[in-house]
Amino acid sequence: MYVIGTAGHVDHGKSRLVRALTGIDPDRLAEEKTRGLTIDLGFAWLTLPSGREVSIVDVPGHERFIKNMLAGVGGIDLALLVVAADEGVMPQTREHLAILDLLEVGHGVVALTKRDLVDRDWLDLVEAEVQETIAKTSLRGSSIVRCSGETGDGLATLRTALDEVLEHLPPKRDVGRPRLPIDRAFTISGFGTVVTGTLIDGVLHVGDQVALVPSGSQARVRGLQNHRRNVDVAEPGTRTAVNLSGVSTSELPRGTVLTTPGWLQPTTAIDVRLRVTPDAPRPIKHNARVSFHCGAAEAQARIRLLEQEQLERDTAGWAQIRLDEPIAVARGDFFIVRATDTTIGGGRVADSPARRHRRNDPATTAALGQLLTGRADEAVLTHLQRMEPAPLAELGRRSELEAHTLRDAVERQVANETIVHLGDGPLHDASLLITTAGHAALVARARSFAQAFVDDHPLRLGIPREELRSRLGHSAKTYAALEQSFVRRGALVARGGVLDLPNRIVTLSKDQRETADRFLAALRNGGTQPPASSTIEPELLSYMEAHGEVVRVAEGLYFDPAAHEALTARIIATLAERREITLAEVRDLLRTSRKYAQAILEDLDRRRITRRVGDVRVLREAAKKAQAER
Repeated sequence: MYVIGTAGHVDHGKSRLVRALTGIDPDRLAEEKTRGLTIDLGFAWLTLPSGREVSIVDVPGHERFIKNMLAGVGGIDLALLVVAADEGVMPQTREHLAILDLLEVGHGVVALTKRDLVDRDWLDLVEAEVQETIAKTSLRGSSIVRCSGETGDGLATLRTALDEVLEHLPPKRDVGRPRLPIDRAFTISGFGTVVTGTLIDGVLHVGDQVALVPSGSQARVRGLQNHRRNVDVAEPGTRTAVNLSGVSTSELPRGTVLTTPGWLQPTTAIDVRLRVTPDAPRPIKHNARVSFHCGAAEAQARIRLLEQEQLERDTAGWAQIRLDEPIAVARGDFFIVRATDTTIGGGRVADSPARRHRRNDPATTAALGQLLTGRADEAVLTHLQRMEPAPLAELGRRSELEAHTLRDAVERQVANETIVHLGDGPLHDASLLITTAGHAALVARARSFAQAFVDDHPLRLGIPREELRSRLGHSAKTYAALEQSFVRRGALVARGGVLDLPNRIVTLSKDQRETADRFLAALRNGGTQPPASSTIEPELLSYMEAHGEVVRVAEGLYFDPAAHEALTARIIATLAERREITLAEVRDLLRTSRKYAQAILEDLDRRRITRRVGDVRVLREAAKKAQAER
């Protein structure tokens, strides 16, 4: 289904024409009916000769209500430009045309209304003026239909002209992320909160959980209507009314976006390609204050030009919009900027949320160009560079590519070695991805941290895993994938709980070896009463522990491996016979001190051989099974 939006100067007969075409009065406010003036958005629908049903958004033409016009014109597929034959092209005709041009609405029909008020020669002159006016806009070449909303003349031709244009429009995009910019929110007795808008980019179902951005509220879809008919599914491109539960109208100002949870982020910074209108009163200067309009949203903002100090009339450039309050927009959305109640420019969103950029940086503007107009491969690579490492699903949300397009682009770049898949097997939503350059940078950092650690601790087998993760600053899940990649590619070597540089050999000096041997001899002679470890340097002790020469039971308490194995076996055998043992019984069994007996038992608990129950220890099931098998 498609949406037609009216455009044109005040009092040129837009609402009367919609009434004549549809039989529906789009003016819903009492003040509109009293004054005969459209103030806010009006809505109607129409079945065309082909049987195609379309929605119509009727917008106000008065210059004071342009912001209301902008709230409705963003989601239209075809513009119905209305020009009164008795007045011709007027100021708001031109401003509406400029807005349609900035929004790249390239399909339209011109209704030359009030033909009953003028003669044929005058009609010819006005039509020629209209053709000249639209020739430099996105509506150039549009059909012009002479008609009258009062007498009905030409309306059949107008319906046919609309039908013919819609016949050649592409199907509505469905990327699985429905968005409904809310242009009305109200309460219906017995139903509660209802919002309306034009649904884009996906479908909505009754029962869906939805997010409301930027407020962060969530709600459930209780019901859906299209053209006052209840439906279970709302398709992209339809004017949709959504009955919501769990939210009040006070939480839903115009411009709120209804969507699926988890992907659309509110932002106060947007990268854009900005175009200045030819009729702008002056160039747009760096840091200019404007009102920003996107979808149904409006916010005050400042324009940071990224390439120059000012942008001249009828030119385009890269800019960042800094908003006074957060709104919800996505890459590819069209926008309008106005100043002193005049439309001065507009364009498309290249990235949102956006980072702050250095000005006059060619790399930044090149990246923005790829995001906005580049092929899928370049867009994927540019987005990944900004968020890496990132799961495939998150990359899809940011790039806004359809699932199969995204997967194909990533697979091509993995094959071409411009993207690294940090994992095994085929791609899936949770697959972590990183650019090859980003991966190389992380490898260099990881090796640098490992080198610095072993320089400070030359007898250690490597840097502990947790320390390297902390220094790299990634979550445990991301770090695990990175570490696996580092090891698989030979950048680091895993040794137990540490990571080391490849081909690194740790050796003891002659003096260190002699010290170690003396300590080992003392441990063997000590049995269950080993000497204190304070006589040997910690680094040497770590080396001996890593190489299995000693067993660490507690801080400062080490055993000869054979002695430790024997005392552990005695405790297990006793437990297998008695089923439980106390601290005092272990002390007596091993003929050691209470301090050492407690440390030994706590170590066995940590190793999951025993567990404490009150004041006694019992064997864990795995230890029982191992003892029985002996």
